[in-house]
Amino acid sequence: MAVQRNVVAASVVCAALVGGVTGCGGDTSDDAVIGSKPKPSVSASTTAATGLDALTAQQISDKAEAALKSLTAVKVDFAMIDTGKPMQFKASMSKAGECAGAMSQGKSTMQFIGTHHTSYMKANDTFWREAGGKEDGDATVELLHGKWVKVPGDAAKDKDLASFCDLDSFLDGISSDDNDGAFTKGPPTTIDGQPVVTIIQKKAGGSEKTTIYVAAQGEPYPLKIVNEGGKEPGHATFGDFNKPVKAVAPPASQTVDISKFQGDGGKNV
Repeated sequence: MAVQRNVVAASVVCAALVGGVTGCGGDTSDDAVIGSKPKPSVSASTTAATGLDALTAQQISDKAEAALKSLTAVKVDFAMIDTGKPMQFKASMSKAGECAGAMSQGKSTMQFIGTHHTSYMKANDTFWREAGGKEDGDATVELLHGKWVKVPGDAAKDKDLASFCDLDSFLDGISSDDNDGAFTKGPPTTIDGQPVVTIIQKKAGGSEKTTIYVAAQGEPYPLKIVNEGGKEPGHATFGDFNKPVKAVAPPASQTVDISKFQGDGGKNV
């Protein structure tokens, strides 16, 4: 099981909302994104040991992947190097298609909300200026400064946008690949105070390595996945397992309906 690049393909959601966007960026400080690092918690009813210590590393990986894909909702904090630049993504998402979060890279930041039938995106001026390009950058900023872009109805069902916000599609980007090498066990440790078992997968013929920290109590959820040594190193931390997603649409006074600015089926603002 590894974190694939398409888990947080920033350009996908940008292109789905406003055509011509070549990058999705932002500051990686906590103030630049919505939410905080997910804190895995264990209730009294789920503190029983999982028995993972008796399993092989591959069996632990299989159980962790199955547990993750059985979730109805999860919060993820993801960071990676994308095209040589640090990128951060934080979101809560559900299998019902609800999501709320933010992403950042460079000096651009973007927030997003997905409800059952409508999606919204709000970005800083740097992002919108890049989206508009040399000819329309200033006009795009003037139109969208401080506003949420609303993508209603069928437009919100765009397969690219849906894959960005839907938990099932997100989890498709976290998969096992036997060709990446065999798993081995690492030393036991803790993640945010919770005991975990560690499994490590080293890609054959290279320095790339994936380390997975799996909960040793309760459900065998992967609490953290770390990719190192490759061209796009990164890590993902998971929490708030099966907790409802609070995806609340912004007030109408703060939104701009993108469908009013799309001509002939285009996506340009």
